[in-house]
Amino acid sequence: MPSTKELVNSAKAGEKSAFGQLVRLYERAAIIVAYSILHDYHTAQDVSQDAFLNAYANLQQLRDPSSFGPWILQIVRRHALSAKTAIRPEPIVADIVVPGAGQAKDWIQEYEGVIEQLARLPEHERIVVVLRYVEGHSVQEIAEAIGKPAETIRKQIFRAIQRLRLLLKKEVLS
Repeated sequence: MPSTKELVNSAKAGEKSAFGQLVRLYERAAIIVAYSILHDYHTAQDVSQDAFLNAYANLQQLRDPSSFGPWILQIVRRHALSAKTAIRPEPIVADIVVPGAGQAKDWIQEYEGVIEQLARLPEHERIVVVLRYVEGHSVQEIAEAIGKPAETIRKQIFRAIQRLRLLLKKEVLS
């Protein structure tokens, strides 16, 4: 499979299928970031989709193709924050299950407590944890994408996991 950098360069050259592969690579992380802000799965999906459309329209502005992961997650975060201020409380209606969306929704519901605590981490820690454990990127890939030494990324991940454990223990005890 081509690297993120190769996919971004291909997408910049007009290869739409390359951008489709980028979407598939980062879609779950994008939904999780949006969900951690919005607390609504369907809205998180919509926001993520809008963010990817925005990223596609502005892909030429991305100077470092290997930093696509953090870049798209920042776009998702901005879109989610904008959507959160625009959301008006509505009466709760029976949840409609969209075909094909069940697996991701089940995963989010199963790990909702973890996602909520993940949202409480500092942004730089949240990004490296999502890239490492949700998207499965290596420490070296994350380091290259973010532009920091691998040892710094390892320390950020270590501290984030420690902080996440502490937050989860507090949640269980309360």
